[in-house]
Parts: sequence; C-alpha cells; structure tokens
Amino acid sequence: MKYIVHLEIDPDAGFELENNPKLIQDLMAKWQVHKPIGMYFSLTRRTITIILEAANEDTFFEALHATWRAVKEYPDVFPVATAEEFPKILARVGIGK
Repeated sequence: MKYIVHLEIDPDAGFELENNPKLIQDLMAKWQVHKPIGMYFSLTRRTITIILEAANEDTFFEALHATWRAVKEYPDVFPVATAEEFPKILARVGIGK
C-alpha cells in the first residue's frame, strides 16, 4: 500500500532539529530505506512530506517512531491508492464487483 506521510514541525522542535545535522541525516536514512516515490523536507517552512510504498511495516513504523522522537510530534499518515488499485480495495470491503 502507498502512503503519504506529512508533518508540520513545531518551531521549537524545528530549531532543535536544524541545530543537529546528524539527527536530520539519521531521520532521512530511516525514510530512504523505503526508496520513497517522493521525499520533501522543507526547513524554511518546517514541513516533511514523504510518499512511499511500505512493503515492510516494521521499518515503516521505525521511521514513524524516529520522526516522532526527532520532532516531538507524530506525523499524519494517509493511505492512498491509484485509480487502478481503488476498485480492488472497494471489492475487498464488499463494495462493487
């Protein structure tokens, strides 16, 4: 399943994060394990948006936990489906064919 992970970083947590480059690198490495479709870190706006397909939920939750620990806030996680996947998902829950 594909996911969009989005987080707006609190200014205090953002300041701490900006002053710790190793923490930023470690956080990025946790997400890069998933070979994301898109990964956007905007420190000027202090937001993180990552689009990925999470084949391994354990490493996905590790990355979410690392993000929570780094920025002291849990990211929003949105499961998404392509137009081709959506009918299969509906059928799985008993809607449609």
